[in-house]
Amino acid sequence: MTPAELLSILFEPEAAADSRDLRAFLKASGPGTPASPSAFERLVRVASRADNRRAAGAAGHQAAIRRLFPDTPDDAVTAFCVSEDKGPRPAHILAALTPDGAGFRLNGVKRWGSMSPLADVLYVAASIGQLDGRNQLQMVRLPAGRGGLTLDTSAYGAYQDHMPIADLILEDIAIGAGEILPADAYETYIKPFRLIEDVYNTAATQIALLRLGRAHGWPQDVLEDLAALVVQAHAISQTPMARAEDVIVMSAYFRASDALWSRIGDSWTRIPEADRVRWSPGAGTLGVAARARETRRSKAWVSITG
Repeated sequence: MTPAELLSILFEPEAAADSRDLRAFLKASGPGTPASPSAFERLVRVASRADNRRAAGAAGHQAAIRRLFPDTPDDAVTAFCVSEDKGPRPAHILAALTPDGAGFRLNGVKRWGSMSPLADVLYVAASIGQLDGRNQLQMVRLPAGRGGLTLDTSAYGAYQDHMPIADLILEDIAIGAGEILPADAYETYIKPFRLIEDVYNTAATQIALLRLGRAHGWPQDVLEDLAALVVQAHAISQTPMARAEDVIVMSAYFRASDALWSRIGDSWTRIPEADRVRWSPGAGTLGVAARARETRRSKAWVSITG
């Protein structure tokens, strides 16, 4: 997708879609979507139809997963399942993948599986053992409904305004050799995910707010800045999104995004109160803390300047 194509899609007269059925909303990319769109093009087409921050955040979350796993089927809803009882650090990932004849068996428990209740495909981090004192991790492409997989949503009743979440109980699940991704799961998928998700979630909200603002007569300079930030996010998505240089450009993007959010100000009064509640900053996505962004930025500059 070229910048010109991106702008054409952004300014299409697209109406918001009902996202109460979040799974159906994410599967419907809108008219004119190519058979196999890029992760960012799919993001634009889905997020531009979001009627609340939760739906936009889910669109960003899905696009980030597709960025990492481009072979994901076009119509699949996905989940990225890493965290366990002590969090997502590699040493704390105890779900075990063990050989079993021509295939493998997967056992363990995952916490905080965002979107897992709606997913067709779950990408699950698992340990294959220790090497030189380091936990060796690989990702498993697990179809929903596989025998031995149980989802438990009972711990997440307080998160009704966020993406659906569940714990995963993995009990002696049969895994084919072709369902294991050969790359190092931490370096290739887990480490970059939060940063990629942060960019895609922020862009998704901006895409949706551009449609909302146009519908309610927001000032043209605010709409212009929203469009320009989405173009900037698209440019960032064309980089590896992992090098120090990439992180520095992302930092500028996040800073400009935060500044624009504070400038929207009185424009919110032009939107009915019910819609304002659905677009409140705390709804829809947990995001990445400002402290984590600052840590990444500082490390990037140290890497470049020494």
